[in-house]
Amino acid sequence: MVKNGYSWLGESVYNPFDILLLFDKKMFKPYWFETGTPTFLIKMFMKNRYYIPELENLEVGEEILSNLDVDNIFPENLLFQAGYLTIKDYKVLGSKNVFKLSYPNFEVRMSFNDAFLTYIVRNPPLKDKAEINLITAIQEKNIDKLKDAIYTFLASIPHDWYRNNDISSYEGFYASIVYALFNGAG
Repeated sequence: MVKNGYSWLGESVYNPFDILLLFDKKMFKPYWFETGTPTFLIKMFMKNRYYIPELENLEVGEEILSNLDVDNIFPENLLFQAGYLTIKDYKVLGSKNVFKLSYPNFEVRMSFNDAFLTYIVRNPPLKDKAEINLITAIQEKNIDKLKDAIYTFLASIPHDWYRNNDISSYEGFYASIVYALFNGAG
């Protein structure tokens, strides 16, 4: 099926504004993502204890994609409607239509995870340093540096921020952070 771009079970498309900015500035950047900040989505994920790695290959039924009830909206529905997720595949199981959703491209995956980390850490230079250390450790194939980069980053998450929030008590929170760190770093 589709490798990159947005898809609604047909030909994939790209954001024309992004393409124009790419040609105008002659530089790859997350132009689409820079036009809006998904803070409300990240807050919803935190409140609902959402496991971020599931966004890579999410399988949902039609009711998730077609739900327009603002008072009872699902994170998956909101991500799809806002363009953070796209249809990667489709199948029929019995009488149920099942859609495989994922990020439409590298830009959205990296930018969304980077925004998640910025929200958690609330210190962009510290987050950037962690990503740089992670990339350096991987490029140098240095497992000790990689371990130190992850440890230092996790230790930098302010204890006061999540002390009164039970999200810190489940393993998925930390798995989501490590996942977002790797994806945010590209």
